[in-house]
Amino acid sequence: MVNIEGYTTAAGMFLKAKDVIEKPNAQFAITEQGKMETSEKFGNERLHLGGVFDGEEKTFDCSKTNARFISGKLGMDTSKWIGAKLVLETYRTKTSDGKMTDALNVKEVIKG
Repeated sequence: MVNIEGYTTAAGMFLKAKDVIEKPNAQFAITEQGKMETSEKFGNERLHLGGVFDGEEKTFDCSKTNARFISGKLGMDTSKWIGAKLVLETYRTKTSDGKMTDALNVKEVIKG
């Protein structure tokens, strides 16, 4: 029998709620200015922030709500966000198809 557990484990570069649930004290350090990307999944533009979470390079798919919170602390120019750290938490939300899922929320912004 061939065990493929490691092969099937999701190892994407996007920061997930599961990452924060497993490491609630880790922070997301922004290392790149934001990029607007068109999401095939959501059918709209999304702000992607490059950074490091618990020693791993990740991309934070930043919601409009989270972007408003961060920009309220750091301004609208995402190049000035580099070096800041985000304290994250999770919450439960309903998807467009009615399923409950965990989502990410920026709890605090620590200026770099």
